[in-house]
Amino acid sequence: MRVGLCAAAAGLLLSGCAIAGATGNEVLGDQASTQSRLVIYRTSPLGFAVQPPYSIDGKAIALSTPNGFIVCHLNPGPHQVAVGNFPININFGGGNDKSGVTLRPGQTTYLKAEPQMGLTMGVITLSEVTENQGKADTASLHKLDGSCT
Repeated sequence: MRVGLCAAAAGLLLSGCAIAGATGNEVLGDQASTQSRLVIYRTSPLGFAVQPPYSIDGKAIALSTPNGFIVCHLNPGPHQVAVGNFPININFGGGNDKSGVTLRPGQTTYLKAEPQMGLTMGVITLSEVTENQGKADTASLHKLDGSCT
């Protein structure tokens, strides 16, 4: 019983890491810029202890924290987005930890990060979703601290 309570308390503490920032409803309004906006988000608390970093074009920008999102304003064109999963881990759940995206001026692209089962620990995979799904999914998530520049 005690072990279960301690595990639950630890889970609540760790899953609360992303609750400091503004929500998607507050931050992700209409995009009126010549730059492009990329939003990477993770809704699932499954595997909350697995939080490898996201990177764009080889530069780490933020951790893949459950219930959080990162917003990057980037130049239009092709970009490579990746998750820094443990290199020798084998992904049993399918999906890819790298995604090539071509960003368009004034538009927002959404990538959803999802935990999957791996050989030694969980892995995080990326998939592009529609703008409508991305807006709905991020509405109540919290903005993560990170650096996209």
